[in-house]
Amino acid sequence: MEGYEDVSPLPLDTGFKDELCQIMYTDEYRMVVGTARALMERREYSERAKELTGRVIDLAPAYYTAWNYRFDILMHLARGNVELLNQELEWIDEVTLNNPKNYQIWSYKEAVLKNHPSPSFKRELPILQLMLDEDTKNYHVWSFRKWCVLFFGDFSHELGYTESLLERDVYNNSAWTHRMFVLKNTSPSHDHVLEEIEYVKGKIELVPQNISVWTYLRGLYENFLNANYDDEIIQFTSTFTHGVEEEDETDVNVEIESSCALEFIAHVYALRGGAMTRKAINAYKGLATKYDPIRKNLWELKISRVTKS
Repeated sequence: MEGYEDVSPLPLDTGFKDELCQIMYTDEYRMVVGTARALMERREYSERAKELTGRVIDLAPAYYTAWNYRFDILMHLARGNVELLNQELEWIDEVTLNNPKNYQIWSYKEAVLKNHPSPSFKRELPILQLMLDEDTKNYHVWSFRKWCVLFFGDFSHELGYTESLLERDVYNNSAWTHRMFVLKNTSPSHDHVLEEIEYVKGKIELVPQNISVWTYLRGLYENFLNANYDDEIIQFTSTFTHGVEEEDETDVNVEIESSCALEFIAHVYALRGGAMTRKAINAYKGLATKYDPIRKNLWELKISRVTKS
């Protein structure tokens, strides 16, 4: 292989006679990976070794050993060299676009940023937006974005960004989850939480049967308001359940607007206990028999717990 004539590629086969299933490597793969393994064995941390790891990663993006070797090479070559580290970040971006769900990429990028003398969150935002525009629920990208926010200590972009995503798709659970992550890490004021509740109520009115929004609403009360559900939120919720929770027997003719709302109000009444226990049981019975019977066992379990409390 040109540029590596002095290197004898290591074999990739195990050499076991009774091997159950031998992997059919291409000649190119054997040559490239075998040469890279030989360089690893001799611990060569050179520019040509780094270039070769790029070829290995191009052939096998999930080959974590190649990623580890490349990082060791980079640390030996860079030694705080900002230009070289920036070039590496640009290379990572190119690889990322072709492998959006490869978690090794994001772990590698985190390691590079940690060793960069002047990392920039602003630099990362365009590639993150591009990746999430292509797949708004890409778990790996969201995880990396959370890491960046904590690493750089910059939450200023996040609420506005999630709002833009929720305008496009109010069902985007990843955006709702990220929004809660931001609030948990920024200690919002009481007034801010109340404003957030109003924001959520508006989204619920758009699509009442959206479990993501109801879960987020519950998170606001339980994370920031000590689970003190006020009468106003109960009244708001009941507009979607049409009073089913008030009746001991579920009226089969009543069509509610949201089983998520009925689950929410059942939880609230169960927390209140006392005279409200009956309403919680009624709501759970309604879910079990008519409005969400596919999870009948769950609702019956909750009824038994409420009854015992």
